[in-house]
Amino acid sequence: MLKKEDYSNEKSWKKAGIAFFIYLGIAFLFYFIAEEQITYRTYQNESPMQSTNIGEIVDGDRIEQTIFYSGDYLSSLTFQTATYARKNTGTITITVSTEPFDTEMDSDIFVQQTFDIEKLEDNSNLVVKAGKKLESPVLYLCITSNGATYGNAITFYAAQKSEEYPSLIRNGQAEGISLCVGVEGGLATFFGEQYWKIVFITGVILAGLVLILFGKGEKDRLGNRIVFHIKQYGFLVNQLVKRDFKTKYKRSTLGFLWSFLNPLLTMIVQYIVFSTIFRSDIDNFPVYLLSAGIVFNFFTESVGGGLCAIVGNASLITKVYVPKYIYPFSKVLSTAINLVISMLPLLFAVGITGEEITKAFFLIPFLFLCLILFCVGMSFLLSTSMVFFRDTQFLWGIISLVWMYATPIFYPESIIPEHFSFILKGNPMYHYLKFFRTILMQGVSPQMSEYVYCIGFALLFLLIGAKVFQKAQNKFVLYL
Repeated sequence: MLKKEDYSNEKSWKKAGIAFFIYLGIAFLFYFIAEEQITYRTYQNESPMQSTNIGEIVDGDRIEQTIFYSGDYLSSLTFQTATYARKNTGTITITVSTEPFDTEMDSDIFVQQTFDIEKLEDNSNLVVKAGKKLESPVLYLCITSNGATYGNAITFYAAQKSEEYPSLIRNGQAEGISLCVGVEGGLATFFGEQYWKIVFITGVILAGLVLILFGKGEKDRLGNRIVFHIKQYGFLVNQLVKRDFKTKYKRSTLGFLWSFLNPLLTMIVQYIVFSTIFRSDIDNFPVYLLSAGIVFNFFTESVGGGLCAIVGNASLITKVYVPKYIYPFSKVLSTAINLVISMLPLLFAVGITGEEITKAFFLIPFLFLCLILFCVGMSFLLSTSMVFFRDTQFLWGIISLVWMYATPIFYPESIIPEHFSFILKGNPMYHYLKFFRTILMQGVSPQMSEYVYCIGFALLFLLIGAKVFQKAQNKFVLYL
């Protein structure tokens, strides 16, 4: 028969085992979604600066170009084209090989793609998608045409030849120029090469932490205290969240539908202003704008609500004992409901603008979790400051406005001068927006550095906010 202590110990080991296998499941899912981005870091050859074109490409033409590329992985090649401002007919076939072509074109084909030139717009790009690992630092390109005649064909832009881009060969003759081709891919990373070793070691450490946090069932262990608080005050948090959410739309005819309409209508107004009056040239500007609006509005609303959470509940705090952190925490959670509802108009915009919904969308919950933790930490800080210094609410109004303009919400980040780039790197909201937009507009996982930024800022502000709140909370009643 097991003793009580042995039984408690057995339960702790069971929790550690469950945590380990859940973690492994998440690691497998993450690898499936983000294999390319965690295995390689971005590496590219910028397209040479265009200075001329290669002339019309018609039936019978054969354009060959060699490119020296030092990456370990090839994502895509981007060719700059021109249509002579007319509609043309026929097709263009681009073939990529890692072995030299012979006259019969029977070498191993790495990737091949055919484009209908009738659909091309003038000065547009042709993007050949690869998504393959490279074994050779040399790429051999071949361009042929089918169905095009003079006066009815497109051309490719070209530049002066260089070491990375030797002279192109047209129908067997070197022409002293090279194609304007941008090559994007990646370099192998240590994290990617050692991913499963790192996952296993981290999983063992996680299981050990679970054993330490829950111990032998002792009540004073941190894990047990957290579980105790969730069980005891979970109902209260639920009621506070419902109250805040319902109060926001009290006596409103449309009610919670404003959570759907507000970001959509705001995006329409901003789209009209910035895409027509100020002429924004950002690709897929509606999604670019709406994604930023949803994330930044959640930030300002949740932190703004959390700021007054302690002062606004003074009557409860001075009469009934409840852990005070529940009030700012519940404010953030109630605003998170709006965040989830706001995803509906965003997904609608993604659909009608032609963006593809990919497996990378499964990473959005990670972003939302980091964003919520970050906002909880900010709410702890500001709600504490508000108790002792009531002008905090007015200062926050100014700070949030400056923060908004320092974040690329409706303008491209490329317009920020290089010597001011530190503003973006040190701005948590920039990294959350970048993470979100990479998923929505590129359909891939962000680079590993963005995961570090997102979780790093979330935990940093949560720990600082919780520490400040904990030290000051016993003095709250003296200032309420």
